[in-house]
Amino acid sequence: MQYQQFSESEQQQSTLNLGLFYLFYNSGSGSVKANQFCVLDCADITLIVDGKEVQISFFSIQNVASRNQGYSKLKDDLSSNNKQIPIVIAGGDGSMMWVIEQMIQQKIDINQIVIIPLPCGTGNDFSNALGWDTDIPGNMLENDYRILKQYIRFWQKGHQCFFDIWDITIQTQQDGYFQEIKKNEKGYTKQSVKDLDGMNTNILEKKMSNYFSIGVDARIGYGFDKNRTTNRHLNKICYCLQGIQKMFLKNPRLNQVVEFVEHFNHKEQKTLFKTVNCQDKNALTVPGNPATLVCLNINSYAAGITDIWKNGKTPPEFLQKNKLYSEKTSFSDGLLEFISFDSIAGIGSERVLAGNATRLAQTNGPLLIKFQESNQNNTVNSYIQIDGQYFSIINPLSVEIQPCRQLPQGKIRILMKD
Repeated sequence: MQYQQFSESEQQQSTLNLGLFYLFYNSGSGSVKANQFCVLDCADITLIVDGKEVQISFFSIQNVASRNQGYSKLKDDLSSNNKQIPIVIAGGDGSMMWVIEQMIQQKIDINQIVIIPLPCGTGNDFSNALGWDTDIPGNMLENDYRILKQYIRFWQKGHQCFFDIWDITIQTQQDGYFQEIKKNEKGYTKQSVKDLDGMNTNILEKKMSNYFSIGVDARIGYGFDKNRTTNRHLNKICYCLQGIQKMFLKNPRLNQVVEFVEHFNHKEQKTLFKTVNCQDKNALTVPGNPATLVCLNINSYAAGITDIWKNGKTPPEFLQKNKLYSEKTSFSDGLLEFISFDSIAGIGSERVLAGNATRLAQTNGPLLIKFQESNQNNTVNSYIQIDGQYFSIINPLSVEIQPCRQLPQGKIRILMKD
């Protein structure tokens, strides 16, 4: 994988404070392994690693008082320190973006922190893409913090890179709405997404780090959300069972849901590809009748499947018209890769028998995905996911994707494993 490393001058300006770490943890993430850090909540510990002192401060992102104390302390350290501070996020893929969004709200200078994922979720694709694997080896605090000290050594040897973050804005038609699975005292239940006034919202705004998809993979994840457990391996089994179940159901296909995908800016609009129902005769038509459309920012999907773009097949007519095609992908090049899968079986077998994806486009933003319009005789139902967060969407209208406007050049700084 190619990625945008810092230049020599940037490296000099972005020296990490390798003697100070913040660890924000989500004790409710997938494997609940982050729960081990609860005993150190709001505490500072000092460890001796290779003869040098290293301080780590622990805060819960679920507990409002704890996280606010952490953000306040972080602000103070940033203002009194001319070095960047590494922020370890122990949780799943959603935890990372949750912390980023909270820090933006707290007006913390994102350019002065470097994100390090500690995989404690179910999929952990963000962590996997940065070389930090998809799981941690048990209790990091026992035996005089032996495993934690080893991770500190890895963190101190890592190298900084930029990482693209994208704004996703999904809009429904006037009579449309979103549904998601939420946990309450009765377990996991289906709920409509509400606005601040308690009404069904027509607009959903999220930030994306990993991937966005429309189709059957999101439907599988939506069903999986109803049956989540606190065991990562059981969650994977549950996800597989949902996939098998959905193979026997009638799933909305891409040709029934999406009309076209378009690149737009203030100068021009260009249709990248369309489905069979779009009337634009000059645009490329997606071959077949895909079950899923996936937009990739990283080289890891569905809990660790890699090289999907590299191994995918490209229709000849797409290859002739799209000059941006390259087998190389990067999470820092400002480009996204669009692929499709024809079936659930194709997605499931990609892990062991690669080459099931169809490459459709490699492009920068901003982008518009236009859905088919509903009418009195036809309600459009679809499923979407953003970084492993799943939604059912009734009568969708459009999706806009563009570089995150709240971040410098739409990027954060991350640490890759050396």
